[in-house]
Amino acid sequence: MTYKPKVYLTSNVFSATEIGSNNAISKSLRKNIKELWFKLNQISELKVFDGRFPTEDEIQKEVEEYNPDILGCHLSHSITSEVLEKSTLFAVSTSTAGYNHIHRLGTDDILITHTPGVLHETVADYTIAIIMTNLRNLIDLHTYVWNGQWIPDDKWDLDQSLSSVITNKVLGIVGMGEIGKELVKRLYHWDISILYYDIHQMIDFEKNYPSIKFKENIEDVFIESDIVSLHVPLNKHTENLVNRKLLKLMKRNSLLVNTSRGPVLDLNTLLDMLENNEIHINLAFDVFPIEPIDEKTLERFKKIKKQNPEIRMTLIPHNASADANIRGKMTILFLEDILR
Repeated sequence: MTYKPKVYLTSNVFSATEIGSNNAISKSLRKNIKELWFKLNQISELKVFDGRFPTEDEIQKEVEEYNPDILGCHLSHSITSEVLEKSTLFAVSTSTAGYNHIHRLGTDDILITHTPGVLHETVADYTIAIIMTNLRNLIDLHTYVWNGQWIPDDKWDLDQSLSSVITNKVLGIVGMGEIGKELVKRLYHWDISILYYDIHQMIDFEKNYPSIKFKENIEDVFIESDIVSLHVPLNKHTENLVNRKLLKLMKRNSLLVNTSRGPVLDLNTLLDMLENNEIHINLAFDVFPIEPIDEKTLERFKKIKKQNPEIRMTLIPHNASADANIRGKMTILFLEDILR
């Protein structure tokens, strides 16, 4: 009898009846997902968590009792070292580009697969969207209308909420990987200047975009830019990369954008500096060190906003890759990884 590997998925979102039946995803991608799902059921002993967000204890219990060979997970599912140590797993597959939610052991005994190379375009688009949303103060303006404040008895004064266009701004990109390059491709012909910092100068890329300027020192990007956009992976070299020293260099009223990973920014230090009026910058974040954002941290943001209402804050719950077809493509890569 042929051995069937045991597979445990920590969410039912990957199934043919969930993402495989979501009409927001193209028909061809849905068909592919359903075919892969059928094949996975045929060649494995498949067990799927009945829901989207199992607790760490629930994941550990299933791994210990079911003894899967392969574990499939999502960004919101923390795969702790305790889970890995007590398991018989030989592979963990995640439907994400990053895999910092998988707490790797000190060995390479367990294979980890992820789904890179498909979300750079949608994240670049999303980054531009939150930059423009912040510059033009769209969140506050939407809230003004939504809360019923735009009324005949309170005449709207265009000059009471002045915002800023991106024209003539200096954009500084920290990390010229796939997403950073897509950002350049989209913004290159806008009337802005683009600087970038990376551990390597992208000489071949610069041939197609000759006006972008490489900065050997990250400090220069923070000093010169009106908008600093972070696009680095999270690792031991980039954790808390954006610290007090760099934040102190930013121009007054400049914009800090993070659509990479929360821990690349020392958030507590940032909040301290804003609370103490050491810096005066605007914020557009899609990621945070702890997700979801904890109540205490959110209250600190609100207090800063109340004390300095002119500071623009655009805070989004880690959603940059949530384009329907991109999520479909990532599911396909995820299922293909498990089937290998």
